[in-house]
Amino acid sequence: MTKRAILYARVSTDEQADKGYSLPSQFDAMRKYAAQQGFEIVAEFQDDYSGATPIEHRPEGRKAYAMLQSGAADVIIAYTIDRFVRPPEDGDEWEMPILIRGLAKLGKEIHTCDIGKLKTDFVNLLLVVIGAKSAGEERRKIRERSMRGKRAKVKSGKVLGIRAPYGYRHVRDQNGKTITFEIDEATARVVRLIYRWYVKGDEHGKRLSDRAIALRLSEMGVIAPGALQRGIQRKRGKTFWNHAMIGNILTNEVYAGTWRYGIDTSEQTKRENWESVSVSVPAIIDRETWERVQAQRTRSKELAKRNVKRDYLLRGMIHCGLCGYYYAGNSIRKNILGEWIRYYRDEWYKVRHINTDGRCANKSIRADAIEADVWDEIRELFQDLDRLWNDLKAAQREEDDQLGHIHEKIEITDEFIRKAERDADKTASALKEAEKGGAVYKSLKRDEAEVNARLEELNKQREKLMTQLGERKITDESIEAIMEYARNVRAGIDNATFEDKRRTLETLDVQVTITQGKYHVACILGEKDGEISRMAYGGGRIVTNSS
Repeated sequence: MTKRAILYARVSTDEQADKGYSLPSQFDAMRKYAAQQGFEIVAEFQDDYSGATPIEHRPEGRKAYAMLQSGAADVIIAYTIDRFVRPPEDGDEWEMPILIRGLAKLGKEIHTCDIGKLKTDFVNLLLVVIGAKSAGEERRKIRERSMRGKRAKVKSGKVLGIRAPYGYRHVRDQNGKTITFEIDEATARVVRLIYRWYVKGDEHGKRLSDRAIALRLSEMGVIAPGALQRGIQRKRGKTFWNHAMIGNILTNEVYAGTWRYGIDTSEQTKRENWESVSVSVPAIIDRETWERVQAQRTRSKELAKRNVKRDYLLRGMIHCGLCGYYYAGNSIRKNILGEWIRYYRDEWYKVRHINTDGRCANKSIRADAIEADVWDEIRELFQDLDRLWNDLKAAQREEDDQLGHIHEKIEITDEFIRKAERDADKTASALKEAEKGGAVYKSLKRDEAEVNARLEELNKQREKLMTQLGERKITDESIEAIMEYARNVRAGIDNATFEDKRRTLETLDVQVTITQGKYHVACILGEKDGEISRMAYGGGRIVTNSS
């Protein structure tokens, strides 16, 4: 019977220029290999993704993995083993043998053009680990060389970056390489204007917030930074500013004459003993003004923390079904009664302004209306405790199915750990019998170091998998908490506190979609639709939603 094969190619951004790793060359080699093996090619997938990301978490790799699991294919072929995995850190190379053993249990095969079929016995899997380890070391060396080169360039007084900060342009040497920045007066005037509005205020003396500045610049038709860099101003007359752009300009020290390299807030980037390197560049704003802005922003944050916050039950759970933006809580004072009325407002408003093209048709919605509507839908779930329990357990089983691959990885990792422990016991017994200082003893000590390192890496891998498993939402504890809450308050559920309601909504993973007067509520137990209630003047629903 002819085996059905999937071809899987991967290339990361830093490999694009390497013709040996280009996508066409990988597919050419894999097609030839499949023909030689007599395989029928049933699908081809390609990812422009880092090899440090597990294949089942890459967009196209996920599809390939699903085909193998579903029985739609028998074989997966890659150009080389590092197309499947290139470990970012020591120990991560065990992802590869775990993947091989997991697919082997499903009766699937993994092939590479240079090795052929990857065998699943322990010796061959160790060879796979060594190969993956080499790929990971190569990647780390490439990254280290690149970082050293960049740091050396910065220490020599030169700047980096494909794009110059807004307000500047590149100064290049005779070879076309960037060496520093110079002020671009046309955009530098905008930077000075932003700082003046923030510190001293507008023509009326009113100091403007980040959002107010973004609105003003958008209304004036000033080209936004991203549009300038992409050349959008040549295609259309106006682009949008947003508060994040303003915040970046107000906090970037480059405008005070200091460009820094080595500042990275990404949690995924590990930079131990990393120091920031600075380069002097022409200043657009004087140092005193820049420091004043930083102090002002710090004070504003502290004041914001002290301000009384109004509770928004659906915070982070509502998004617009038309433009896709999330809704944020917003309060306004009602003129006649002088009371605060809570609303949820489409975040689209903050980046798409009255003098710019288009407008989202969804309007702001009364918080008390939509919160009551959604809670009514959730409250119905508590009327039948048996059904609630069954629905929660069904949702838990579904989540378990989704986490099944993690359980499989843990099981396979435990198998490798047991094998390593047996090897460690054998080595320890042999060492007792060997003559100290002899050739056999030295060889056994090397074996001991290898097996101990292997055990350490495997235990780290298992710990990582257990952490992933612990990220599940529907635990036995959360189910029992919901059931206890339902039993205790079913009779008086209308008296549930804000904290009780919020905790319940989070556990049920409630998400609300708004489309012009209607809502769609989705959670782990199902979905419901209805019309948003209208509110009477001064409070109280006057039209009950229809589900």
